[in-house]
Amino acid sequence: MDHLEAIRDLRFPAQLPRRLLHVRRHMERPRVGDTPAAVAHALAPLLVSVQPGARVAVGVGSRGIHNLPLIVRSVIQVLRARGAAPYIVPAMGSHGGATAAGQVGVLARLGITAESIGAPIEAAMEVVEIGRIPGGPALYQGMDSHKAQHTLLISRIKPHTDFRGKLESGPAKMAVIGLGKQTGAQAMHVGGTASFQAYLAPAATIFAQRSNLLGALCLLENAHEETARITALPAQAIGGAEEEALLNEARGLLGRIPFNAVEVLVVREMGKEVSGTGFDTNVIGRLRIPGQDDRFGDFFAPVIAVLDLTPGTHGHASGIGLADVTTARLVRKIDWNATYTNAITAGIFGLQRHALPITMANDERALEVAVRCCAHPVDAARWLFMRNTLAVDDLWVSETMQPEVDANPALEVLGETPLAFDEGGVMQSPWAMGA
Repeated sequence: MDHLEAIRDLRFPAQLPRRLLHVRRHMERPRVGDTPAAVAHALAPLLVSVQPGARVAVGVGSRGIHNLPLIVRSVIQVLRARGAAPYIVPAMGSHGGATAAGQVGVLARLGITAESIGAPIEAAMEVVEIGRIPGGPALYQGMDSHKAQHTLLISRIKPHTDFRGKLESGPAKMAVIGLGKQTGAQAMHVGGTASFQAYLAPAATIFAQRSNLLGALCLLENAHEETARITALPAQAIGGAEEEALLNEARGLLGRIPFNAVEVLVVREMGKEVSGTGFDTNVIGRLRIPGQDDRFGDFFAPVIAVLDLTPGTHGHASGIGLADVTTARLVRKIDWNATYTNAITAGIFGLQRHALPITMANDERALEVAVRCCAHPVDAARWLFMRNTLAVDDLWVSETMQPEVDANPALEVLGETPLAFDEGGVMQSPWAMGA
C-alpha cells in the first residue's frame, strides 16, 4: 500500500472558520510605461563596445518575470539594431532537470522560444573553468555562452529567499550560478550560506575579468510583480556598490503580508514561477535551512498549509518542505526527478525545503490538521488565506482578525465569503480549487 492510499481515510476533525473577510491591501505601484523604450535606453551605454557581426549570448533565467517575452524581444531588437548576432542561452544553473532539453523547456513555458523571440536558442550543460576564488571554489561558465564574443544577462534584482546580505538575487548570482550550469551551481552551494555570501562578490569580479560577460539588464519589480524600473550594469559594476543600491531599492518595493502573525497560513498554490523556493520566504517569514534561524522577516505563522502546485511549475515542487501540511492532490503532481535534482544541487539549502509535509487526502482535512497543530485555541485561531506569495494585496482572513484589519488604514474589507468545501472535501470558497 503506498503512502497516499494509506492516508485516504485518515481524518482529525477540528473546527474551521465559517466565514472569511475578503481584504484588499492598497499599495504604491510604480510601473515602467514603454518597456521597449526603457530597454533601449538602459542598454545604450552598455553596447558601445559591441561590434557589427559580434555574437552575443543573452542569458535568460527560470524565473517568472513580468513581461519577460517582451523584455527579451526588446533586447534582441536592440542588439540587432547595432548589427550584432544575438542568441538566447539558459542561465539557470541546475533547473530544468539539469539537462539542455529541460532548460529549453523551462524557457518555452515562460514564453521564450526561437519563434516568439525571433532569435535562436542554444543550450548546453558542458562548462569551462574560468577561474578560482582565492580560498574558495572554482568558477565555471557554460560553453553555450562562453563561445560568444559577449554575454549579456537579463536579471531581476530582489531580496533572496535563502539569506540576507549586500548581494542577493541579481546579476552577480545569475552569472555565477546561472551561467555556471549545474557544475557551477553545485560548487557554489557546497559550503552553505556563509561561504555563498562570502564568495559571491569576488566571484562576480572574476567573471568580469576572465569571461566575456558584457553586463546585465537589471529589472526591479513592484509589489504587484510589475516592472517598476529597468536599468543596466556593466560587468565591472556587477557585485559592487551599484548592485547593492539596486537591491536596497528592490527591498522597498517588495510586497509583504500586512500582518505580523497568524496561527494558520493557507496558500492555495506554490510553484517555481512564483518563486525559486515555491513560496517567497520573504513573504511567509520562514527559511528552513539547517544551522540558520528559521524566522525570516517580520511575519510569522507557526503552521503553513499549501493545497496545490501551479500549472506553470510542471510538477517542480522545490520548497514543498517550507509547508507543514499539504494535500494528496499536490503530491500526485510532483515531478520527483526535477524536484530532487534541484534539491541535491542546492546541497544544505535543499534538504529541509524538499521534505514532504504531513499529507492529507483533501483540502478540508489538511486544514483541520493545520489548526489542531497551531498551538492555539482552535476557536480563537487567526487564519490567513492567500492564492500564492505573489498575491499579497488580495487576501482572506478569519473573523478573529477583524481588530487588526480595522486598525490598518491600508486595508479595505471588500465583503464576506464562507469557507466551504464540496462533498469530497475540496475547497469551493473563498476560491474553487481547480478553477
